[in-house]
Amino acid sequence: MYKIAVVDDEPLMLEGFSKAVDWRNHGYELSGLFRNPSGLLEFCKRENPDILLLDITMPEIDGITLLRDIKKQFPEMYVIMLTAHNEFSYVRDSLRYHADEYLWKPEISFQDILECMNRLIEGKSIDSVTEETEDRTLYEFIDYRKEECHFSSEVLKEMSQDVEYALKMEDVERLQETWRRIEEMITEDRPPKESLMSSMLHLFYAYQNYFQDCDLEQGDEGEEKEILSIFCRQNTYEEFNHEIHLIFDNFHTFLVEKKKKENFELCRRIAAYMESNMADMDLNLMQVAKAIGLSYSYCSRMFPEITGKNFSHYLIDIRMDKACEYLKYSNYKIARILELVGYKDKSYFIKSFRQYTGLTPFQYREKYRLKRGEEQVKGNEKVSNP
Repeated sequence: MYKIAVVDDEPLMLEGFSKAVDWRNHGYELSGLFRNPSGLLEFCKRENPDILLLDITMPEIDGITLLRDIKKQFPEMYVIMLTAHNEFSYVRDSLRYHADEYLWKPEISFQDILECMNRLIEGKSIDSVTEETEDRTLYEFIDYRKEECHFSSEVLKEMSQDVEYALKMEDVERLQETWRRIEEMITEDRPPKESLMSSMLHLFYAYQNYFQDCDLEQGDEGEEKEILSIFCRQNTYEEFNHEIHLIFDNFHTFLVEKKKKENFELCRRIAAYMESNMADMDLNLMQVAKAIGLSYSYCSRMFPEITGKNFSHYLIDIRMDKACEYLKYSNYKIARILELVGYKDKSYFIKSFRQYTGLTPFQYREKYRLKRGEEQVKGNEKVSNP
C-alpha cells in the first residue's frame, strides 16, 4: 500500500481527495491532508509518504519553496505539483526543483491523478510537459515513428544523473562523454520529443545553478528560451541533437577556460609555497594543501593535473632547478646549497643532481663558469672594436 499526502489550501479539493476515490482499492492509502504546510516536514519524517500532491499557490508559503525543501530532505519522494494557473513560470520552477509531474487543476480529474501516480510508482513517468508553453506548440520530431521508439526514461535519468555528478565534480571530460552518450541514445532510441523536454530543462537548470553558485554569468534566460524554442519548432533528431549540442557545448567550453584559469592560479600558488619552503627537508603534500586552502584528498587528486607531475617529482624538479641557479650565480659551497634546497645527505644530493642534469654539481658549476668567462671576453672585444 503506497502512502499519499496532499497539501492544498482549498477545502473542496481536500474533501474531494478524501471522498471521491476509494484510494485503498487502487493500492493507495491517503495518510495526510493539509490545508497549509505547517507540520508537513515533521509528518514526512514520521510517515514517509511515497507521493506528495502539492499545490503551488498557498497563502503562507508557496509550493515551489516547499518543493525545494521536500526534495532536499526526501529526494526519493515523488512530488506532483498542482496549480490553477497555466503559466510557464510555474512549469519551469517545478522542473527546476525536480518535481516529478505537473498537473493543471482545471483540466484534471481524479482519474488523471490516479493514472499519474501509477506511472510514477511503476517507473513509467513520461516526465514531460505537454501543455503549450508561452503559447507555443510542442512539435514532434519530423522523423519520429512510434514503432521505431525504444526509449527508456530510466536510461535517460541515469545519464542525467551522470551529467549532474560530473558537473558537481567539474569533470569536463566526463560531461562531454555523457552528453555524447545522450545524443547517441536520442538518435538510436528515437524517443518522442515530450519525453526529453523536462530532462533537458532539468540539466539546463543544473548548469545554471552551478554557474550561479560560482557567481558566473552563464546559462541565462536567453539560453533557456533557446532550449524551449528547439522543442517548439519542427526538426529532425539530427537537427535537434546539433542544436542542443551547441548550447551545452558552449557551457563546456566556458568550464574548460574557467578550469584552466583556476589551475594556473593554483599552480602559481603551489610553486610559490614550495619554492619558499624547499629548505624544509620534511616538506610534504599535506603541508602544501593546508597552506593553499585545499583538502588533502582534493590536492592529492588534482596535483598531477595542475602541475603535470606527481608531488615527489615536482619537488625534485624545483629543488634541482634552484640548485642549478645557486651553482650558476652564487659562490655558495655545495654543502650550503644542498641545505638551502632541502637535502640532508651530500652523496644523495650529488646522485640526484647528476640524474637531473647529467653532470655533478662541480662539473655543472665549472661549465657555466667557463661559459660566463667566454661571454665576458666576447663582450670586452665588442667594446674594444665598436
